[in-house]
Amino acid sequence: MSNIGEILFTWNDRLPGDRMSVEIEDDTLRDGLQASFIRKPTVEEKAELVRLSAGIGSRHAVLGFPASSPAEFSDSQRLLSVISDDGLPLMPWFLGRAMREDLEPMLRLRDHFGADVGAAFFIGTSPIRRHVEEWDMAQILDRITGTMEYLEKVGLPFSFSVEDASRTPPDELRTMVELAVQHSAYSIAVCDTVGESTPAGVHRLVGFVKKIIRDRGSDLKILWHGHNDRGLGLANSLAAVEAGADIVGGAFLGIGERSGNTALEQVIMYLHQNGIGNFEVKGLIPYLKKLSAATDFPIPVNMPLVGQQAFATCTGTHAAAVLKAAELGTDFEDYVFSSIPASELGAVQDIGVGPTSGMANAKYVLEKGAMDASEGTAAELLAFAKKQQRLMYEDEITAWYKQRVVKGS
Repeated sequence: MSNIGEILFTWNDRLPGDRMSVEIEDDTLRDGLQASFIRKPTVEEKAELVRLSAGIGSRHAVLGFPASSPAEFSDSQRLLSVISDDGLPLMPWFLGRAMREDLEPMLRLRDHFGADVGAAFFIGTSPIRRHVEEWDMAQILDRITGTMEYLEKVGLPFSFSVEDASRTPPDELRTMVELAVQHSAYSIAVCDTVGESTPAGVHRLVGFVKKIIRDRGSDLKILWHGHNDRGLGLANSLAAVEAGADIVGGAFLGIGERSGNTALEQVIMYLHQNGIGNFEVKGLIPYLKKLSAATDFPIPVNMPLVGQQAFATCTGTHAAAVLKAAELGTDFEDYVFSSIPASELGAVQDIGVGPTSGMANAKYVLEKGAMDASEGTAAELLAFAKKQQRLMYEDEITAWYKQRVVKGS
């Protein structure tokens, strides 16, 4: 048997055919940079990240909040020039409040570059936010309407972000969705601003919004924007896709305020494995490493896709199975003890030696390092490794081997 598809069983449902055009909005350089414990990248580091993001397959990117400071406006200009000069297939969006003074800098950017620039304006809508801010719902609706009318008048494409949509009652949310339809918004961002949703709740919320749009015969896109406060960011984003979201927003590496945004690389890999073919997943690991360096954000060793341990095992029975699978082909090696195909990411299944290892591990690491992999040497390495109480690194194995050779001579 050579076709792994004949024996790779799953209980998971595949995405339905009408879900094959889901897009990604990269919010790493805006919402992601609101994280408290990261370094803000230089503008040239940002430029390289924009190039890499477009290469992966992001088709929308929120590049900043140009009204917030002269430096932010300057960075926004530079990033727009990169998109324009490099011909990147990326729609640039800029964040602002539902206020004229936040929108006018976006018009200056649009007029300077003579290219499409999108306004992503937001306003908090949940009862708790309104109570704290002493906002009246009628005033909020007036601001939303006035902002949309202004953007229509000046010809700026816009996305309306319903901040805290996941805690906004249905009657109020319906009114706002209808305003977005009426004023020809490009998209409505359904925001789980504090990460309070569950997948079931997301299905209801996105399904509710989708029905309003469909009933009005509109092509308004739904953008899901989630946070990870309860550890459900990825699960909620996948539920949003299943329920009908057209665009998923988030930040690579899941960086962002508090517990962060949805990790976009994990969403992309899910979409890729479900047959959505507009992503270059081999670009993910280089991008993530570049982002880590540009923000001084250390990648956890067990982080999916890019963590040092993501495709590594030192367990004896698992390593033996991986090595046997490798003899059958890369597909078998990729999947026998992993649900993510390392080879498609330009990575490999790695085997180490440590306290839970077996002879297969020891022989493998010795052969990999061009060392004597006989039964006796492997047994000695394994006995030594089991005393270390942790994974041994390659340089430690080499040092152990050299010392053994010296003793033997």
